[in-house]
Amino acid sequence: MERRGFLKTSSVTASAFVIGFYLPTKSRASDAKPQEKALQPNAFVEINSDNTINFIVGQVEMGQGTYTTLAMCIAEELNVDWEEINIKPAPVAPVYNHVWGPLMITGGSSSIWAKQLEMRKVGAALNSMIKEAASKKWKVRTFNILTKNSKAINKITKEELTFGELVSDLASIKVPTDPKIKDLKDCEVIGKAHSRHPKEAWAKVTGKADFGLDVRVEGMKYAAVLHPTVFGAKIKSFDASKAEKKEGVIKVKQIPSGVAVIADTWFVAKEALKDIKVEWNLGEFAKVSTSDMDKEYSLVLEKDGASMRKDGDSEKSFKEAKNIIELDYEFPFLAHAAMEPLSFVAHHDKNKATVWSTAQSQTLAFGAAMKVLGTKPEDITYHTPFLGGAFGRRGAINLDFVLEGLFVAKDEGYPIMTLWTREDDIKLGNYRPKYKNKVKLALDEHGDITAFDAKVASQSIFKGSPFEGSGYANGVDGAQKEGLVNHPYTIDNHNMQAYITESPIPVLWWRSVGHTQSAQTVECSIDQAAYIVGKDPIEYRKSMLTNKRFIDLLDDVAEKSNWKNRKKEKNVGYGVAIVESFGSICAQVAKVRVTKNDYKVEKVWCSIDCGFAFNPQNVENQMISGINFGLATLLSSEITIKDGATVQSNFYDYTVTKISDVPDIEVSIINSGEKIGGIGEPGTPPILAAIPNAIFDATGKLYTSMPIKMG
Repeated sequence: MERRGFLKTSSVTASAFVIGFYLPTKSRASDAKPQEKALQPNAFVEINSDNTINFIVGQVEMGQGTYTTLAMCIAEELNVDWEEINIKPAPVAPVYNHVWGPLMITGGSSSIWAKQLEMRKVGAALNSMIKEAASKKWKVRTFNILTKNSKAINKITKEELTFGELVSDLASIKVPTDPKIKDLKDCEVIGKAHSRHPKEAWAKVTGKADFGLDVRVEGMKYAAVLHPTVFGAKIKSFDASKAEKKEGVIKVKQIPSGVAVIADTWFVAKEALKDIKVEWNLGEFAKVSTSDMDKEYSLVLEKDGASMRKDGDSEKSFKEAKNIIELDYEFPFLAHAAMEPLSFVAHHDKNKATVWSTAQSQTLAFGAAMKVLGTKPEDITYHTPFLGGAFGRRGAINLDFVLEGLFVAKDEGYPIMTLWTREDDIKLGNYRPKYKNKVKLALDEHGDITAFDAKVASQSIFKGSPFEGSGYANGVDGAQKEGLVNHPYTIDNHNMQAYITESPIPVLWWRSVGHTQSAQTVECSIDQAAYIVGKDPIEYRKSMLTNKRFIDLLDDVAEKSNWKNRKKEKNVGYGVAIVESFGSICAQVAKVRVTKNDYKVEKVWCSIDCGFAFNPQNVENQMISGINFGLATLLSSEITIKDGATVQSNFYDYTVTKISDVPDIEVSIINSGEKIGGIGEPGTPPILAAIPNAIFDATGKLYTSMPIKMG
């Protein structure tokens, strides 16, 4: 293993052994001497003398199944008793950093592809060391040692030693420099369907698992924050005298984002907000509503924008075209609306701090604690509970809920949970940006697309953020071009432009990021071209594809949905879409039944190629989850603005997918053996196009403004 360092430590009493790998990469170039800095492992295993085995994972678990699948990778090579291991969150340390750069982060459907090899190597190295320790104890060759169910077994005498009984011997064993791992085809744990790890699942169903809202600390108080409703508004003055007299209220303090009430209980804190009188400087945005933004977006699209992609001569293609297709797409702001509301617990006591954070990036939250509290890194203890959903929201670039919790707790001397209401979560921004897109396709006499022009207007997610270097350049936001400029179809001429709009509404990545607008922009436009030239939508796509993975997926989803022999029914339509995102390719066919002013998605067939499915059950779960998550954006979800403030506030007016909306979903997994991709997000983009295409098939009308309003 080139450029790879190792760490092993044993306690003074030899009661535990810890092993892990430190993996310096080019993206961690700031660690000048990585071997010397390797004080903690990236991913490690702790074995105790009582044979308790802990897997420590640097990724957060927010319902996506990362804990289970990464633990499977270690277990595959270590040969432990799967049901008896424990999975614990890692502390904050550089050696747990993502391969992207110097930070711990969970996002971009990256956990498995980024960490699987590392975890497998950890398991293999430790397995080799256990065999060597056992062979020395029994005075036999290592090939006479078998490991199984957290035990070393002497093949000759049938004697057994638990891994825990070998703890004191492991410290003297040299860590292998290049542990051999199994081929994926030979794995017995990896590649097989597994439910969530039984201990994780049992803790959750019995209520013993600690999520952010479950944190309870001795002496803990609660805080609620009064926020401005108009984006960009600032406090001119406030009167909290009535709130301060309320029984149970401990303190009222102004923080950068509003006015916080600290109380003995959260209900008292929340109710006390009603007794605070605030004079706001609302600012110019108080005059802005969604209709104003619509006009602004339309006006900017009339101008020349920043170039996203320009090749060939699209102007000439349009002059020579037999048919020209022009389409306008509109996508609203979207909230993430994770089931667990946002919260943050912090205890700042003089020069020390302890935090309980549900942020997707431990490093960014940890850094914020250092800055806000003025605390040294060695004096901060960081805990990561389970996250009750995120979809990108807990990875907020502006760290809004993290900073609030820190400013509230600063200098108070006791632990405080700052908890947002559902209304706070829905109304305070960090939305998927609002997009307005224009598409123009040129078709020749053969029905082939000769030119693909596009314009995209939106706010930038990445501009001005710590991720600007990788996500924004030359007037183009990464989420504007994602999935659009790199569409898979063979088309010779392009002119694609981007337009950045500005507003005080904070925007953020949302499950599948830019693909939430580009999937529909590309796939619905391609479908319209197929219709105009009278060709089958799947065969038309295949005629423009050169990547065999795409073609195989379309063939697979066509077979599974019986596409060629699909039954023709009145008011029933079938739509197809295929999208590559986060390293995986996903094709879907949707069956839709249309009534007078509504529609029902009856079935979805989904074919996914993520290279290799480490846990097929979790892949299926994530496809189903992604489809149902995306369905909400077509049915009803939207954020609208009136007089500078968000109109929606809770699930009664920001509606998400209901059980009655959920279609029958059939998932097919193709293990192509290609580069491993993600699974948390790729199920969402195709459904955003497959359903509008199905509605068009049923009605002859393409809906391009989301959510779809048929009445």
